[in-house]
Amino acid sequence: MPPAWKYAATLIFLLVVLLYRFNLKLRTPLSAFLVHEDISRFQLSPSSHTLRSEAIRIYNLSLEEEVLSPNGVQKTVFTINGLYPGPTIEARSGDLLVTSSRFVSLNGPSQCLCPVARPQLPNQGHNSQDGASGVTQCPIQPGSNFTYHIHLSSDQYGTFWYHSHQSTQLADGLFGALIIHPPDRLAEESRTHQDELRSERIRRHRRATELSNVLDQIMLIGDWYHRSGKEVSEWYQSLRSHGNEPVPDAILNNGQQAFNCSKSIAQIVCDSRQGRTPVFNLHLQHKNIIRFINPGSLAEIHLSLDSHLLRVVEADGTQIQPVVVKELSIAPGQRYAVEVIRVGNDQTCEFWLRQRVDYEDFKYPNVALDLESKSIMTYGCRRGSRLPRTHNWSALKADERLDPLSLQPLDHLARLLPLADNVVMMYVTTMIRTATGNKPFGYVNQTTWKPNLTNPVLARSDFASSSKELIVPLDVSNTSISPASVVLDIIVNNLEDGPHPFHLHGHHFWPLYTYKAAMGAGSYKWDQPPTLPTAAPALRDTFVIPAKGHAIFRARFDTPGMWLFHCHVLVHLHSGMAMIFDVLSDRIPIEDRKNAADSCS
Repeated sequence: MPPAWKYAATLIFLLVVLLYRFNLKLRTPLSAFLVHEDISRFQLSPSSHTLRSEAIRIYNLSLEEEVLSPNGVQKTVFTINGLYPGPTIEARSGDLLVTSSRFVSLNGPSQCLCPVARPQLPNQGHNSQDGASGVTQCPIQPGSNFTYHIHLSSDQYGTFWYHSHQSTQLADGLFGALIIHPPDRLAEESRTHQDELRSERIRRHRRATELSNVLDQIMLIGDWYHRSGKEVSEWYQSLRSHGNEPVPDAILNNGQQAFNCSKSIAQIVCDSRQGRTPVFNLHLQHKNIIRFINPGSLAEIHLSLDSHLLRVVEADGTQIQPVVVKELSIAPGQRYAVEVIRVGNDQTCEFWLRQRVDYEDFKYPNVALDLESKSIMTYGCRRGSRLPRTHNWSALKADERLDPLSLQPLDHLARLLPLADNVVMMYVTTMIRTATGNKPFGYVNQTTWKPNLTNPVLARSDFASSSKELIVPLDVSNTSISPASVVLDIIVNNLEDGPHPFHLHGHHFWPLYTYKAAMGAGSYKWDQPPTLPTAAPALRDTFVIPAKGHAIFRARFDTPGMWLFHCHVLVHLHSGMAMIFDVLSDRIPIEDRKNAADSCS
């Protein structure tokens, strides 16, 4: 009698023949019937969260320094639980997210203050959990740990990320993705009648099937320096830079990329065999969702996928009316979720994802930087080391590129735009002054921010603006909308010849208008105000202020606390381009102030 394994092998062989002969399609990939697949850590599991109840999600994050070669070039990198980028955190609306961050010093006491890993979340409710060094807490010291308790609101979901807000650690890899899945509203209420219960079970099964037919994955695409963030920042704030922002050396996708070692003119330890072109799978029968996150330090990246359209469905955690484009641009700190839609019916099954940067965005050349780095997208047909032969979209029209100002919220009720209670005018720039040793510093209204790392603003009983901390108080004395919130128009004038992606902590804002001057400064003119929209655009938390121009944002401040507003270009933030909104300070919970003070003990 033949052994049992022979019967099993015969059965599998017949199954494969039948599927091939009659072109049958399985809801689950055939490979799942044959072997247990190793699911990528950048692929998400929406069904594991959308269909469950609210819960406490606990993550223990161990932060270390390791020598890695992400693109073949050796560098000391921050890892989280041994991973770069850090592990993906998944939760659902209504969860209590508890993250404990502990820094492990490998070589004795660290000379630098250690990281604060913060999630980029709006309206999280407790200011002390924001993780901004010098604002809401002191940095985590070597060998110690800090635990964050973040209550996710019942209606908050989308694509976010967590990262260090201490010094330049972001440029050395201290970040990861944070995805909040929406709950299944049909499963919220229990049914007592048997027919209703059975119907509910059918709907839940149908919903689970829909979720299993979605391939949902993350791409953290950002620039990368071969030098440490500390070295990059020190070069920028030296006489050698002449105020020019350091040009990156590479663009990485999920911490990977191939690099030609011969292109670098700097002293590096490089082995091209350790770098590789990132490869991602797509599914022919499933909906393919990609969540793009830019964790970079400087470069805006222009993304396109050969022979595919990008159906944009989310921006910075806001669900939007879908927009179909061929290319989208993503600045540091921004996130977009897209559905990729294949165009044409040819037999090609491997395509280039193009990650383009423009040299016009930089002030000097870097021969090491590939202006169009690439990743490989495959429909499961990858064999060996051959490369795709697809071509990029040519001669793109304006309406084939994403216009971020045109995005509309998916929820029709979210299109109501409140009137502003007040206006704040800002001027942002970098300047080289003799008073600062002829070194470049970032400024907001003539103030260059220098965080107090031993006495954060939230912990103080008395605080006021100074030359090192611009603090704008917001109270409800003159509001016309709600006694529990302040609606503010923020006009930001960019006085220099480079763009600034500005990010607001703790809140979203409505981007109402941007202007870029063909000549001159492009500042806002009170006597020639632009016409602003009357319906609310999609809410954002990070938006680009054009070079030699200005932007108008409207924000509803409804969470008491000290909230940072800053440029997401790392050397600009580190050199002072930031300020603080003091929101309803008389309503800040005593617990928040105590937590801020305790972080320094």
